[in-house]
This record gives sequence, structure tokens and C-alpha cells, in this order.
Amino acid sequence: MIDNRPIITAYCLSWHIATSSAFTELLVKPLAPYADIRFTEWTGKNDIPPATGDLTIFCQMPPTESWLAECVTPIVWIPMADAMGYPPNMRNHPLVRVVAFSDVVEKMAHDLNLPMLRLRYFVNPENFPRTSFDSERVMLYWNRTGLFYKKFITKLCHALRVDLLIFRSAIDPRIDERKYYELPNTIGETRVESHATLTNFADYLALLHRTNIYIAPRFREGVGLAFLEAMACGCFVIGYDQVAMNEYIVHGQNGWLLPAVSDHNIWIRRGNWFIYRVLNKLSWKFRGKPTGYPQLTMFQDWQALSDADIATMGANARQTMADGYGQWLGSIEGYARFVLAGKD
Repeated sequence: MIDNRPIITAYCLSWHIATSSAFTELLVKPLAPYADIRFTEWTGKNDIPPATGDLTIFCQMPPTESWLAECVTPIVWIPMADAMGYPPNMRNHPLVRVVAFSDVVEKMAHDLNLPMLRLRYFVNPENFPRTSFDSERVMLYWNRTGLFYKKFITKLCHALRVDLLIFRSAIDPRIDERKYYELPNTIGETRVESHATLTNFADYLALLHRTNIYIAPRFREGVGLAFLEAMACGCFVIGYDQVAMNEYIVHGQNGWLLPAVSDHNIWIRRGNWFIYRVLNKLSWKFRGKPTGYPQLTMFQDWQALSDADIATMGANARQTMADGYGQWLGSIEGYARFVLAGKD
């Protein structure tokens, strides 16, 4: 009976309770038949509130070093690739198991010598209307992190012959305010429809359903529900060549990946890639983030992008989600067994 489901305390940031549906989609919904998962807000820094359930899960943020030192019951940690810091006593911890939704998290779990379950999440395209390429080219970009600066957006609109750009200007919390900008009503031949903010998810979906070109808005994603939903619609998705975009998008087949360099990083400017890679690896290990925030370069293959068959790639993106969704459904039972293994 569903009333006999074990209760799981899932610690997560307030963002994942009030704003983002990521862990609702990745954890609560798929495991609902097996467990009653209850979110508990935690900042990742202060004292961890007492667990009230039969099991404990940490969503994105790992437990603290002091909490791990006193831990006596098994826990599950679901790290995200955009925030992979961990306390030093996480390595070889006998009570920690990891659920990995990306290759980099899988590698981290292996490096830490922790039991790990690798999963790939996919969106059901049947829940989204199919994108049309029969009329205008409409591109949606939410400037969450300042990924595409004004000059780049202007060049992109020109290369793709965009008729309408739907632009959301609001940046995410804790993003450098200098990344914020506004756009005029037109960029060359492209009309611009600006939205300072959106009131709810339904408003966002209304914009997505008008779109056939979608820009993945962040440098890296833990999973990236937003761009996966755009792929499920059949949009032509453009993403930065980094996790998790490059784990779903095959460049030139079901979307487009943009290479980048860290222009302001002294080691790259000097061409010393070896030292940069070492520093970057250490930075990921000890700081949970790269040594420098990557910047998109204007040196893209603009002609290839202009010639791209975006309608075919959009159709392929939707098919990618359709094929993968069946695999995701097939993995849920094993997911539940892995999470519930520490119950008894």
C-alpha cells in the first residue's frame, strides 16, 4: 500500500523548493510510488535540521564534515555538475552512496570510492507540443548568467536570420550585476520582445511554445531541465560545449554546441593549456567550480551555423528525448532499489 511508503528527508536549497523543479522531476516524481519524499530547506552551510524520516538524501549540497563524522545511518547524495564541492571525509565514507546524473559526477564518485548509480534523465516529448518551423524563426534567450553578451546575440540573430528574439533580461541571484543588459526593440532585421521577469512556470511555457530556436542559458548544468524541455518540443537548441549540454546534444545532429575559451585567464592567454588543466582540476576538487568562468569567443563557424538545417536538428532533438524517455522509465525501479537499500 502506498500509505506504507518509507519517509525520506531530502535536504535541498530553498531555490529547489520555491523556484526550481529540478529535484521534483529527478527525485520526487519518479520515486513517488516507492517513497514519501519530503523536502527540508538547508543552506548547505549552517547546522543541518534534524531528519524526520526513515532515510536521508542530500540534494546537490553534500553534508558537512562534522555531520559526516557523526553519521551512523546510510545516506544518498545527489550532486550536480555545477556544484561539486565536498568535505574531505567524504572519500571512502562507508555510509554514503551517490546518484550521478552526469559523467563528471560519475567520475567524481569513482574518485571518492563511493557506491554509485548512473542515471540519465529524459523529458517525455508527449507532454510538449511539437515546434513548428513553417513560419517565423523565433529564438528564446533568458540571460540568466550573462552567457551571451550583446555582441554575440547580435551576431547570432544575424547568422540564423532570426525574425523575433524573445529576451528575458533577469539574471539569477548571485550573478555579477554587470552581466545584466537590456536590448532595443530591434537588432538589425530582428524584432526583440523583452520580458523583465516571468511570474510563473506557465508563463515560461507559453513563451517556449512560440519558440523554435532555444539557447541553453547557462555555462554548465547539473542536468538542464530547461534545455531538455526545449529539445522535447523539437526546438533547435544551441548550448555551450560543456556538461550537461554536451551529454545530450550531438553537435550538428540534434543541436549545436558552441566552443569557448577563457579569454581573461592568464594561463590560456599564454597558451599554457597544461597548467590550466591542472589548475582547473584542482579548482573543481577543492572549490567545486572551474578556475575561471569561460567566455564565449566570437570566433565561431558562423557560416556553418547559418547553413544548418535547424528544422531537421529540431526533429532529431525531439526524437532523442522520445528514445531516451523509455530508457529513463526503465531505470526507475533500479533507482528506487538503490535509494531504499539503506532502509533496513
